[in-house]
Amino acid sequence: MKTKKKIVICLLILTAVACAAVIWILGEKAGTRQMEQSHTDPGTLEVHFLDAGQGDSILVKSEGENLLIDAGTNEDEDMVVSYLKEQGIEKLDYVIATHPHIDHIGGMDAVLETFPVGICFLPEEIYDTESFRDVLTVLEEKHIRTRHPNCMENYKIGSGRFVFVTPDSDRQYEDVNDASLGIRLTNGAHSFLLCGDISREVEKEILASGVLVRSDVMKLNHHGSEDANSWRFLKEVSPSYVVVTCGTRNEFGHPHEKVMERVRKLGAGVFRTDRQGTVVFTSDGKTLTSSREPDEGGKRK
Repeated sequence: MKTKKKIVICLLILTAVACAAVIWILGEKAGTRQMEQSHTDPGTLEVHFLDAGQGDSILVKSEGENLLIDAGTNEDEDMVVSYLKEQGIEKLDYVIATHPHIDHIGGMDAVLETFPVGICFLPEEIYDTESFRDVLTVLEEKHIRTRHPNCMENYKIGSGRFVFVTPDSDRQYEDVNDASLGIRLTNGAHSFLLCGDISREVEKEILASGVLVRSDVMKLNHHGSEDANSWRFLKEVSPSYVVVTCGTRNEFGHPHEKVMERVRKLGAGVFRTDRQGTVVFTSDGKTLTSSREPDEGGKRK
């Protein structure tokens, strides 16, 4: 009898331990799911297309982290620095100098001198101008970490993430515009394609690589130039909205009418910094809003 009682007691203890273990495991899994859910829930991400005349400057903000893509011309440097300060920017976690042309990096040296920078991405393409040398000088003097990114290299920014979609940055091109670093930025269900001044040739390379380019918002390549923005590329991106960064009555005729005809055929809403000034998109991962109504067209059906 004593032996049977011991056996029964042992079985009861083992059963209790097993039940406790199951409850603990289920609790752990439930907790893990909750943590994963809270980790993947998208936060707010803003994309500011600054009115930098014929130059480019784009600010991305999300959950206290910041990315600046280009900084306009030399004449724009005070405006860009002031705008960043107005936005409460104290540090730039990332800076992308898409390529060495003055309308993209002219104001970059002032930005680098004003704000602490985590890492600066730039192509290896060398361009012997005073503006580009000024940028390289500040990077060296302030010991800012630099990187020449590879295609598909990706980074987290707040609740969002960006991936480099242009060919590896060590490529040398006859046209410096084609050395532009381009990214696809995502936040929840929303995406932005920002590819500097690439031409049709690089657009072909991107499509041939198979990298994902489908995006809700696309900055037209090379300010809406006819040497870029092919119908095949636009159709593959299939944006609901496009943004044209260009100067009022600029000497280059940007955006070119043939490109705008393709955009109209696509049915995308058009935002233009030359007509509307700075345009800001805000994404909470589910709803995408803009600070202005499209200058032309509307959201695609």
